[in-house]
Amino acid sequence: MSGRVRIITDSVADLPPEIAHRLRIAVVPVQIFSGGQSHRDDETLDRDQFYESLKQDGPLPQTSAPSPDEILHFYQTLAAEGAEEIIALFMASSLSSLGRHAQMATARLEKARVHILETGQVSMGSGWLAITAAEAAVNGATVAEITALVASQRRRTFVVGVLASLQHLRRGGRVGWARAWAGDLLQVKPLIIFSEGEARLLGQVRIYSRALQWLERWVAEAAPLERLVLLHSRPAPQILERVRAALHPYAPAGELLVVEAGPTFVTHVGPDAVGVAVVQAARSARAAPKY
Repeated sequence: MSGRVRIITDSVADLPPEIAHRLRIAVVPVQIFSGGQSHRDDETLDRDQFYESLKQDGPLPQTSAPSPDEILHFYQTLAAEGAEEIIALFMASSLSSLGRHAQMATARLEKARVHILETGQVSMGSGWLAITAAEAAVNGATVAEITALVASQRRRTFVVGVLASLQHLRRGGRVGWARAWAGDLLQVKPLIIFSEGEARLLGQVRIYSRALQWLERWVAEAAPLERLVLLHSRPAPQILERVRAALHPYAPAGELLVVEAGPTFVTHVGPDAVGVAVVQAARSARAAPKY
């Protein structure tokens, strides 16, 4: 593994640490402010304590993009390890100033070239793009080849999920239409899809089991898939197992990856959410199912 081309992403990509380590993907942590303290969204954050903070009546935790200086430090580390080209795959620019900070850091880097590619994604939607890019880099692909791969995959990548309520998405303020919802609508189970930098409401139901059936049906209609991960923010174990069993037949190569969404993403979707990040197969990709 030469390491001439390296991949960098942010903690919102929710990459499992073992995958990031194996593919040598650098992960820049987002900052989380909770209980008057600042935390890094990485393995040093106590997730149990974080979930407890979400249950409190006070303000929700706040998230903040890493500064240009912090991003530059990661760039410089990769350059010191031998990287000549760095491909940056950060969360959707429509949701964060991280991309702008990354551009500012790029202008100050001297020993490597940085290529910032728009993911239009969050969570493992970004994560799958980073994994694809890193696998291609390991196999000797050029920056141009990796850029083309990412562009193709981005159009076929969707994050879809069932939220326990709209409360956190609405209070987080990042999604315009969610801010306008209040009152009784907070009791519904929203069905959300995220692609090309935009979160959209596909529907809502009041019975959680029906919402899960909808999610399972959506995956079945989107198949065949190149990539599939089951995302969650700690629902009841029996719920997670039920969805895992239903989705297993659609997992490429019969292996279903299950990932607990990271604190930054959970700050906005709330606890008890269940969803997927999928990449449709290139040869059969079509419009995402709608209900």
